[in-house]
Amino acid sequence: MIYTYDHIQRDLKIQTDICIVGSGAGGSAAATEASKKGKQVLLLEAGSYLTPKDFNQLEDEMYSHLFWEKGGRANQDQSIQLIQGRGVGGSTLHNLNLCKRIPPEIRSDWRERFGIEQLTDTVWNRLYSETEQQLQVSLMDEKTHLNENNALLKKGCAVLGYRGGMLQHNRKNCIGAGFCVLGCSFNSKMNALRVLIPEAVERGVQVLANCAAIRLNYEGKKIVSLIAKMQHPKTLEFSHQVTITAKKFCISAGGTQSCTLLQRSQVPDPYGHLGKNLFIHPGVVVAGLFPDHSVYGWKGIPQSYECTEFLDFSKNSTQRVWLISAFAHPIGTASLLPGFGSEHRKLMQQLPHIAVVSAMIHDETSGIVKPKGEVDADFSYWPDPSEHSQYWLGLKSAAKILFAAGASEVLVPYTPMLRLTSPKNIDQIDSLAIVPHRLPITAVHPMGTLWMGKDPKTSVTNDTGRYHALENLYIADTSLFPTSIGVPPQLSTYALGKWVGSHLD
Repeated sequence: MIYTYDHIQRDLKIQTDICIVGSGAGGSAAATEASKKGKQVLLLEAGSYLTPKDFNQLEDEMYSHLFWEKGGRANQDQSIQLIQGRGVGGSTLHNLNLCKRIPPEIRSDWRERFGIEQLTDTVWNRLYSETEQQLQVSLMDEKTHLNENNALLKKGCAVLGYRGGMLQHNRKNCIGAGFCVLGCSFNSKMNALRVLIPEAVERGVQVLANCAAIRLNYEGKKIVSLIAKMQHPKTLEFSHQVTITAKKFCISAGGTQSCTLLQRSQVPDPYGHLGKNLFIHPGVVVAGLFPDHSVYGWKGIPQSYECTEFLDFSKNSTQRVWLISAFAHPIGTASLLPGFGSEHRKLMQQLPHIAVVSAMIHDETSGIVKPKGEVDADFSYWPDPSEHSQYWLGLKSAAKILFAAGASEVLVPYTPMLRLTSPKNIDQIDSLAIVPHRLPITAVHPMGTLWMGKDPKTSVTNDTGRYHALENLYIADTSLFPTSIGVPPQLSTYALGKWVGSHLD
């Protein structure tokens, strides 16, 4: 059964075997796995329970429903936007369905540096295979799934001889409407909402939506209860209190929300790790103008092709840039395009003829997360100077691809905007200072604030997701990653949720 704000008319006290906070990829997988063992499982979700009929494709409304802080979450000086999902299904509601495994080089590094021994390649491969089968992950078809924006990325890579290929997605019967980021009104995403939550509910899992976790209470080395509050789906005002007692607690609220819940609860943190080691997989974009070519980048599957020419996961790599197509709907685009007044208007009028390439950085810079208010998060992050070369590499490579695809002009969103009229001018990008509020940076993959490891002195949880300092507290989301993974984390979060859920017995 799924309960929402309207169902709860008074304060509640609930007793269960396992309480899981967060219903995204990690939480839904953990709940499904734990329910297979006959345990009573309660799954809490701060956001609303939305179904395909609720995804109305209107940016102003869906951003309020699907994202923390209505899509406006940013670092302390507002120079980096961090998009994080909320709602039954978490970020799987709005993500673009990209499914990639953590590169073996990263997993090997984790075993070597952090002592993550139980998650062998054999275990990872089993978890991935089971998850890919469950979510019906498949390779995108070049003939039917390549919209014009992605086709131009592919063309530019081919002209330059860059390495690239089609991506894998977890979607089924997709009609290519292009509104993935606003929730799929056609129910084509094989995600937590469509696949795992229904299976969990069928197995007896109780889901409580619009219920925000406020504080964990502990005694000795055990969590004894969780205090949560019902939250109005529109005004976000709190109403009734829900007190949950359980034998085990699993926090799966995401790379910023999980650690801030623990920080607010003042759980034991003997080595001061909580909220540190934040990686965000930051992205910057470059736009190409194709005045005689109809791109209509908002139509079709948003991201189906990738360029991996500059993505090397070996130690001490000097190429850590993943290039993919990107696009936004009008409000999102208007907020990202530089310029004011008539200049901005002219750019928006050319929207049908604009192709966009995003350069995402496999970051080694780390940030810090702290609580803000009763449920929100505040984070500090800016790329270290040693990493600026990756941003220049990403911007220049994206510009080269767009020119090779036939762009008449390339625009680098910067303040002031950099207009390149020829490939010969691309080196001008090297003169752009990587400073706050000059180069727009966006991130959608926060990770690493409650990371796994063998030694409590250098990590927060063990390699089953159990919190080192407490016996019955587990983590099951991207917080577990000891480093950035350099690829979309969706598939790995499902897999880790399955892994941690199997230890909630």
